[in-house]
Amino acid sequence: MRKLFWLLLAAVVIYSGYWMIGAKGTESAIAAWIDSRASEGWQAEVADIKTGGFPTRFDTEILEPQLADPRTGVALSTPRIEILSQSHRPTRFTLRMAPEVTLASPYQRLDITQDLAEAQLFVDPGPSLTLDHAALSLQGMRVASTATWGFTLESGEITTQRQADDPLTHDIALHVEGFAPTGGLIDGLDPEGLLSDRFEALDLDMQATFDGPWNIHALEGPRPQPTHIDLTTLSAHWGELDLKLAGAFDIDARGYPIGKLAIKAENWREMIELAISVGAIPENISNLTLRAGEMLAGLSGRKDTIDAELTLKDGMISLGFIPLGPAPRIMIR
Repeated sequence: MRKLFWLLLAAVVIYSGYWMIGAKGTESAIAAWIDSRASEGWQAEVADIKTGGFPTRFDTEILEPQLADPRTGVALSTPRIEILSQSHRPTRFTLRMAPEVTLASPYQRLDITQDLAEAQLFVDPGPSLTLDHAALSLQGMRVASTATWGFTLESGEITTQRQADDPLTHDIALHVEGFAPTGGLIDGLDPEGLLSDRFEALDLDMQATFDGPWNIHALEGPRPQPTHIDLTTLSAHWGELDLKLAGAFDIDARGYPIGKLAIKAENWREMIELAISVGAIPENISNLTLRAGEMLAGLSGRKDTIDAELTLKDGMISLGFIPLGPAPRIMIR
């Protein structure tokens, strides 16, 4: 019995030592990363870093972090970031943001509040912490921009899984419910009040290839940029508009897509009227565009549905032979 007691005591002492080393190691690694960013010219400050959760967890709080990257001008501040993990599974952890976050760029500041913003992250062993797969959950999000736009979001789920045979390609899925533009954003998207005040649902399923791995160094910059996207489906239901996209495209060095997408749009007239109202289709060709839409709808066999192809080329986007204006730039700051 005495030997068993001493064995148990030794095990407790050894495990306690392991936990203390792990906790201090986590705090030291975070502090060293922040010091490295400061030495590179970042604004990188925290009020405190502390770890609890003994004996089964490493639960680290980073209090009042303020980070600003001078190369991109992107800055983040929040009262608290939590990094939570089980002591026996250090490559699986939860990242949880405080209910208030401020995200700024040279162009605007975003004030973000949420009921829940939590990511489950699974990384490879080693100092680079290369992302293998992740799941992000959002609940009750509200975003307000100093550029007079914003949105609210009832719920959102984003997952990503790195492909085993191509480590720079990730399978990405997104499901959003209750996305509602606010302020100048809804006025810009729908100045004539053609649609409802929110997306009923938005779903995305795609494979994205990047020019570098997503790891701890991606936070330091430059960020990995997408070079190719295979879009299995993008489905949006907004009021009377039901839109589906699928296809594949490359992304050039300037961030412009090059390729083709199949599009199916029900109640397409609302879509074209929306594009006209925001200036994406000039007024002087609006009648021509509507007639062309009727022709495309006739080819699909249903007057209210367009089955056609979007062409992405030279920084522009067109629907069949209808020019729709500049293509969006796809870049991660």
